[in-house]
Amino acid sequence: MFYGWILLAYVSACYFAIVGGGFYGFTVVMPNMIETQGWSRTVGSVGVSIMMMTFGLNAPLIAILIARIKTHGTMLLGGLIVTLGCIVLYYSNSVLAFYMGSLLLGVGFSTTSIVPGSHLITQWFNRRRSMALGIFMVSGGLGAFVFAPVFAQVIESTGDWRNVWFYVAVIGISVGVTGFFIIRERPSDVGQHIDGIDPNDDVGNGGKPLRPARVHKSVENWSQREAFHTRVFWLILFASCIVMTGNAIVTSQLVLHLTDLGISQVVAASALGVVGALNTVGRFSGGILGDLIEPKLLMLLGMILEFLGIYALISADQEFLVYLFAVLFGLGFGLYLVAFTSVVVNYFGAKNYARIFALMGLCYTLFIASGPILAGYAYDRLGSYDLPFYVILGLGAFATLALLMMKPPVKPPAST
Repeated sequence: MFYGWILLAYVSACYFAIVGGGFYGFTVVMPNMIETQGWSRTVGSVGVSIMMMTFGLNAPLIAILIARIKTHGTMLLGGLIVTLGCIVLYYSNSVLAFYMGSLLLGVGFSTTSIVPGSHLITQWFNRRRSMALGIFMVSGGLGAFVFAPVFAQVIESTGDWRNVWFYVAVIGISVGVTGFFIIRERPSDVGQHIDGIDPNDDVGNGGKPLRPARVHKSVENWSQREAFHTRVFWLILFASCIVMTGNAIVTSQLVLHLTDLGISQVVAASALGVVGALNTVGRFSGGILGDLIEPKLLMLLGMILEFLGIYALISADQEFLVYLFAVLFGLGFGLYLVAFTSVVVNYFGAKNYARIFALMGLCYTLFIASGPILAGYAYDRLGSYDLPFYVILGLGAFATLALLMMKPPVKPPAST
């Protein structure tokens, strides 16, 4: 059996639990923490932004950790940090403790989720890479669908939001310890080949001739420095800043915004779960189609759907509009996220993928992390979230142009 499938199942389970239970669990807990602690929404939103900021700024460090202590050591360290962050938040009674716990969770979530998971996939899969990434990304959306309403129900039934952090701590330590024993860095570590196919076998793949790839996949591996100096790097980065900032604002403020419009908290949390479910559909579709259609086009489609969802959310004072938003937004962001990941590895190669992806994360994190803070501040000053929503929609028009201009990079001839 190809060991890559076992690793894919493991990293998908991790992403399911960490993103669903951790990241989306945070957004469900935050309104209750704000209410019981007597904080403003700006204060609460800063905590979310700290988590998001450390999630992205930690990416270059993760690439270094993977090179030094391998992926299994990185995952174990990340699991321990998640657990420590949950302990801090469980016992927090001050803004300082809340921010410290948020920082630890951001570091822990990033060290146990997308960078190490997608790194392993790029090392084990080539011809089925987009499909494998799609399966991996699906698990995160499915986690949101499962955990968001469950945690909302836990808070409502027990009356104590602290219980959520106990469950997330269990998730963190389980992910880290399990990965330490399961992960193998590359196929050669277990005597196998990438995709489970011997490259010296002309027919491979169960005796069927290998068909040429239908989408662009670079035969060259770009270095981090080379990728940084290409125009396509910055076009991808700009579009992703807008799309992911929109996602950050919506997911962090969704429950608050909908309850302001008269929607119950349970329905609002369920809408977050529907976003996760449709996010799953979008990610799976992106994974399947990404080996057949240029992922750039899927990025464009996903971005348009997300912005349509945000437009529906602005005045979603009826359940029909709430779920219309959830369908459009979830499907769009899921489709975009998988296509974005595929474009990066397809354009710049698999060898230095973790470093290039981490560099992008470092560049767009500060932009993304400012979104929830500015949205919370806008509400405290203006009494609504309309301004940040409309700003994202306006910038989305420019992000669309960025994707339309994007073409695969071409390496200049080597100088002699």
